[in-house]
Amino acid sequence: MDSILMSLMTALNEQLLINVYQRDTDDFYTGYVQVLGRDHVVLSTFNDYGIADGAVLLSFNIIATVEFAGADLADMEFRMNVAKREHFLSVAGLDAALQFDPRANLLGQLATQVQASGQMIMVILADDEAYLEGQVTAVAADRFTLNVFNKFNYTDVRALQVDFSDVLVVEFGGLDLHQETELVRHRDQLHHVKTVLHQNDGQLGTVLAAAQAANRLIAVVPRESEDQFFVGTVRAVNDTVVILALRDMAAQFGGYVAIRIRAIQSITTASDYLQTVSAYAAWDEAHDLVLQPVLNAERAFDANDDLFKVLVNEAAAFQRVIRVRTATDETHMVGYPVQVAPNSFMLHLIDPDDGSVAEISFDAVLEVAFGHLFAYLAEAELHEE
Repeated sequence: MDSILMSLMTALNEQLLINVYQRDTDDFYTGYVQVLGRDHVVLSTFNDYGIADGAVLLSFNIIATVEFAGADLADMEFRMNVAKREHFLSVAGLDAALQFDPRANLLGQLATQVQASGQMIMVILADDEAYLEGQVTAVAADRFTLNVFNKFNYTDVRALQVDFSDVLVVEFGGLDLHQETELVRHRDQLHHVKTVLHQNDGQLGTVLAAAQAANRLIAVVPRESEDQFFVGTVRAVNDTVVILALRDMAAQFGGYVAIRIRAIQSITTASDYLQTVSAYAAWDEAHDLVLQPVLNAERAFDANDDLFKVLVNEAAAFQRVIRVRTATDETHMVGYPVQVAPNSFMLHLIDPDDGSVAEISFDAVLEVAFGHLFAYLAEAELHEE
């Protein structure tokens, strides 16, 4: 613990960018130490794209290591520089910064201030794997009351008594939490909807065509990858492939993904979470935060094309980075095509960039993701090498 405290103190005094790794998980936060207390540290944090995105309070008990240098931090500094140079959109400075006295309990100060402002926070507790999002409605000397909001299920209404000693992590002030704060201001107007789920029984083409015609937001769960799902609108669909224009967790434009229809497990056309993302999208539109300035959300696709081949050929021509999932590989491959043949292509892998090249059969391709912010940053790094 002494070494962690000394590392955090050094980071604060020298204003160093650091990674803070948590115990018993691969999760970590990247940022600058904002304030260092007796039992907690507050970091101003950056997301994976190098964009300032709120802050986090961490109990010393959850911190495993503090990292000052390495490939990940070098990559992050590059992304932060690109984000600044290209004027990436951020909510930094949108809310008044919280004030902390390092001599007093930081968690108590945080709870008191977010209670007064009504802003949403995300809490991780000891011995609980759930990420709890909610509003603090009361604060005592050693605990606070959290009114939980479940953006996936509006019928899940709970108020929890949270002991300070059980709190490991509190995120606050980021884009999605800011949007959630605005959403719950109208909590009485949020009505639960029955989830409408379509399993892949051979009829998804009709579902996708109807979603495209209505410009309806849908959620798509791939086969063999149930721990992830895509949310977006249909831009093109034919008998074998659908292209979605994606929205991320904050409903900002997240690039595109082409998915082989037989590789889809299910499609959701109505749910509370889709209501949540739709509300976030409306907020983004109203505040001009939908689209990062380096992305193109207005691409058109011809459903009559052999979509995978068209996309890969285009990526090869312009040295664009794509993410590919195949039926023969358990993990996604990230890189740019260097040779395209009628039935296969070579993908120069950049994650990790060890110079290796993978040969991929078009028949084996299940997904191709492209046109997102990570791809732009990867291409920017390639062009600067």
